[in-house]
Amino acid sequence: MKNAVSETPRNALERVLFALIALGLMGYAALTLWLAFGGMFFPYQLDYGEGIVLWFARQLAHGQPIYFPLGEPYTTSNYPPVYLGLTALGDGIFGASYVWGRFLNFAATLTATAFIVRLTRGETREWRAAFLAGLIFFGSTFVYHWAPLLRVDMSGIAFTLAGVWCVRRWETARQPRALWLGSALVFFLLALYTKHSLVFAPSAAAAAIFLRDKRAALWFAILLGGIGGALFLALDVLTRGGWSFGLIAANATVWTPRVLLPLLSDFLTTYAAVLLLGAAGWGARVVHARRTRDAKKIGVLEIYAAAAAAAILLAGREGAWENYFFEALALTCVFAGIALAQWLRQPRARWAAYALLLLQLGLFIPQHDPRIAQRLFDETRAANERVAPLLRAASGAIISEDMGLLATNDKPVIYYTFPYSTLARAGKWDQHWEIENLRAGKFAYVILRQGTAADVDHFGNFTRAFLSALHYGYAVESQDALYQVYAPAPLQFFEPRATFGALFELVGWSLQPQTLRAGEELDVTLLWRAVQKPPTRFTGFVHLEDANGGVVAQDDHEPQRGAYPTTRWAQDEMTRETFRLKIPPQLKAGEYTLRAGWYETESQDRLSLSDGADFVELKKFVVP
Repeated sequence: MKNAVSETPRNALERVLFALIALGLMGYAALTLWLAFGGMFFPYQLDYGEGIVLWFARQLAHGQPIYFPLGEPYTTSNYPPVYLGLTALGDGIFGASYVWGRFLNFAATLTATAFIVRLTRGETREWRAAFLAGLIFFGSTFVYHWAPLLRVDMSGIAFTLAGVWCVRRWETARQPRALWLGSALVFFLLALYTKHSLVFAPSAAAAAIFLRDKRAALWFAILLGGIGGALFLALDVLTRGGWSFGLIAANATVWTPRVLLPLLSDFLTTYAAVLLLGAAGWGARVVHARRTRDAKKIGVLEIYAAAAAAAILLAGREGAWENYFFEALALTCVFAGIALAQWLRQPRARWAAYALLLLQLGLFIPQHDPRIAQRLFDETRAANERVAPLLRAASGAIISEDMGLLATNDKPVIYYTFPYSTLARAGKWDQHWEIENLRAGKFAYVILRQGTAADVDHFGNFTRAFLSALHYGYAVESQDALYQVYAPAPLQFFEPRATFGALFELVGWSLQPQTLRAGEELDVTLLWRAVQKPPTRFTGFVHLEDANGGVVAQDDHEPQRGAYPTTRWAQDEMTRETFRLKIPPQLKAGEYTLRAGWYETESQDRLSLSDGADFVELKKFVVP
């Protein structure tokens, strides 16, 4: 009771500040609740990873395998089975729905928050500081984004924090009991078999146990490695190598600072104030242990916090997002709560605590706008309702970047784009299956998300070879704010072939309609191949010229109307471009020629063919 009184704000201004901070954090927590419940009953995929999780959970529910070796079928789970199995339990009630899996994710978010509160309370004996620590986590930007999703990460974090709490109970017990370490062992195994990258907490636990009881640490490590390893080997044998392929080979994405640095910058700026508080709380504990020369005062929380900070480096993997910061965020909130409990007792430090908390409230504002979430709901609903009839009416295989489109429309997921593209970039997959079928137009539809094809290296969901084959055999049939739907569209002509400036080769083209019609439009589709990487931006053109060389109709534009400039092209990449010419209403009789070519965007200097011409002649028309 004495500690609680000592933490209570002492004057009217302090009480007002404390109330504002608590209300602000509760407001952010309310937004998390709103988005979580809004997303829980939303019938469509909200995130790229949700659909594939739903698909594999449904496969488990129907007794189908989900781990396969390299090769056909071209879908294999990249996640262990705990969360997938829990999600599968709801299939009999909810069917092809996200409701149950999102509910589990939300329950895991609440559980993780509860452990943050409990850990902070156990270290400080201060409920107010513990309550604020939990609110910071639950109302934080990254958790706000993640709360409405069907994803494995938060369940893994909840199991991990449960294991850490058990180890901490063992550390602080007057008579340590093996039951706490046994419980921790179970929770860590559940975490690892929910998301296998959650190795930092059990490693930190083993180190912390070692500082107090070397024999207990040895048994803990043996049992964790033995049971976990035995399960791994058994699953690998049962799946004929599919288990290790899905979790290791197909998950070995490229690490690059290009992915890590923007995410790390976002984390550091979004959580600047609470990171300062957390660092102060952690640093005070470590300094105190060094001063007293008592290694036992360094426990699982201190070691895990350092390990969780190191785990942030995993966010440099292709495809990483905010979920790679959850461990660091959770421990930051715990130590921020520890610092708050100390600072709020000290007159000078209290004001610094209030200032940092107010700053943190301001830092959360930009990404908590509910209008952004509502716009996502509206755009996603409209796009799914538009595409769904196409999928249901289609016969034959469909490739979709958003696997949820297929899972919720009773279509099989035959190809998981991201891991196979990753393997292809690493030289471990030759892509012959998808390349040959795309060029031949064998898939009923190919559905991409807007923007991922225009920035293929950033998103990494496809290779350039995949997209080149797509452009060879398909054309965009329809698109909206979310999806581009490609349908088979074989090229009509493959002559003449022409190469401009040793940069762009005309592979083939199509024409619709085949004759000139006054007052109507003429669509000319060209398939270009980059002979080498273009050094600058170029503009393509298609002109309809009369017998005297006068331009009757034309369309000049950079690829994809400037969305995919030639500076983004790579050597041997193919891209399909459609030019739309408006034929004049008063079209005179005579001969007309359809010509195409390229010119440098800035200088407008045309590229030439080997014979010196600066255009290729596609077709002649005679208008009677």
